[in-house]
Amino acid sequence: MLTEHLTYKDSGPPQWGEALYRYCTFDALDDEGLNFTGIMQASTFTRCSFYWGLFNCALLDGVRFVDCTFPGTSFRGVRFMECTFENCRFVLDNLGGDCTIEGSILAACVFDGCVWVTRPEGKRDITNSQFLGCTFRNCRGFEGLG
Repeated sequence: MLTEHLTYKDSGPPQWGEALYRYCTFDALDDEGLNFTGIMQASTFTRCSFYWGLFNCALLDGVRFVDCTFPGTSFRGVRFMECTFENCRFVLDNLGGDCTIEGSILAACVFDGCVWVTRPEGKRDITNSQFLGCTFRNCRGFEGLG
């Protein structure tokens, strides 16, 4: 299902799944257990929290995330193309679980003022992923990526 030019405030769309969103705005969502496997183009997320979110096998192209929090969120097999993350926090969930980026490609993405919080042993859960031409400005916890 294609959805274009809609604004969602405080609650997300009735269905995430394999949907296609273009030019949409998402503001102040607090979505626990989100499961998105579709396509997101030229959309903006502001002040959103995705606790245990699953962005698996999704394509995100030109998506902007501003002041968003990702507690224990999973990004497996995701393609991020020219996405922007501004003042975002990738943090542990309430069980101490890290965010996961596995088998993903991040190309020409910008991370500005972001923080990645790791488990006490300090190892990020990032495997078999590529950061191609990404920029990291004023970030903590992203050392060695890109």
